[in-house]
Amino acid sequence: MKKFIIILFIFFIQINFVYSDNNIVFVDLDKIMTTSKPGASILEKLNKKNNKILNNFKEDQKKLKEKEVKVIAQKNILSEDEFQLNISKLKIEIDNYNENRKNVIKEFNILKAETTDKFMKKINSIFVKYSNENSISMIFAKKSMIIGKSELDVTDEIIKIVNTEIKEFKIK
Repeated sequence: MKKFIIILFIFFIQINFVYSDNNIVFVDLDKIMTTSKPGASILEKLNKKNNKILNNFKEDQKKLKEKEVKVIAQKNILSEDEFQLNISKLKIEIDNYNENRKNVIKEFNILKAETTDKFMKKINSIFVKYSNENSISMIFAKKSMIIGKSELDVTDEIIKIVNTEIKEFKIK
């Protein structure tokens, strides 16, 4: 009888009971940003703003290049002092251009980060509502996952909700 109890005890120890009431899903945040209507609108507006900034810089750079060519062409015509004065003025303009460019790019990057952050905060509230309505314990970002069943991907459902709940997203 002791042998039977010992065998029964060992048998029950080796059985692993796995019961999980947790519902876990994942979403592709990049896909939400690029394919949802408000996300695509944000990216389009940011790209337009970036292209406008780049075009302005190209124009300014072209003007500075023309000034440089003009100053170099005057090297033999002007006296050494006048030539050096023109060169130092050009250097100051170039330094101002570089400083301005650095500041504008920094401001654009801040705008881009703030806009994306605001959009993600709105999406986060959608995640909370979605998880409460569907009894979901955890929502993971697809980026931080190695592998997962495709049935656990709720990105398309979230995109539908984002498209209906966020009508327009404005950028400063």
